[in-house]
Amino acid sequence: MVSSSLFSSSSSIRKSRKTRICLDSLPEELLVEISSSIAASSLSEVRSLRLVSKPFRNICDDQYVLCRLSLQETPMFPWNHDHETFSNFFKRCRKNGNPEALFRRGFLHYFLDNREHKGLKYLAKAAEKGNKEAKYVYGLILICLGGQTKQKGFKILSSLVKPLMSTTIEELVELRHKIEKIREFVWDHANPVMERLKTAYVRDKCECDGKTTTFLARNPYGEDKDMNTSSACEFCLWDHEVELFCKRI
Repeated sequence: MVSSSLFSSSSSIRKSRKTRICLDSLPEELLVEISSSIAASSLSEVRSLRLVSKPFRNICDDQYVLCRLSLQETPMFPWNHDHETFSNFFKRCRKNGNPEALFRRGFLHYFLDNREHKGLKYLAKAAEKGNKEAKYVYGLILICLGGQTKQKGFKILSSLVKPLMSTTIEELVELRHKIEKIREFVWDHANPVMERLKTAYVRDKCECDGKTTTFLARNPYGEDKDMNTSSACEFCLWDHEVELFCKRI
């Protein structure tokens, strides 16, 4: 006599096959959209998705999917990975316009590889694609360099916090901490670059009422995250952020 559990198991297998066939029969545009949405949240989920079927495996290599792929689960450096495989993976991501991959290459070029001009180009590309870490670093660098680039730096950073400090600066503080963690890995090598930025930086005299500077002096790291928008001076805020960016020199 055949057990009911065997029937149940066979039924589950048939349902699984039907589900797979149904997914594979969907329009390619829809499969790409599904895959890219998953890619934007988790690299490990994309690896699992590649195992579903051959069509999904091919689609996971689509330009749009690689462009949206989240790299948060991957380390900055390939300590425990095959260097060539790691390097080729990021090269593919950069080639397909992945903002995180562009930011990482720009950051390493600028602060670690003594290729500051090329690093700025990568940071600019990543910032244009909306990567927040790139906007933060690129904007601060432009402010430090001064001249015509300073106003551009202010404009890029302004897009990070809108409306300016209306209720909180939590997101800005979070960005600062993310960059500090990255810099911990490259600090000894990045120090000369940061020294040059600090030397180049000149704080402009602001004509505001000084309330923003007073607020930031009391709460330098954003412990008190609320501030009245009407009293907030954007220039003072970002000048303060530049000072924190260069603080560990």
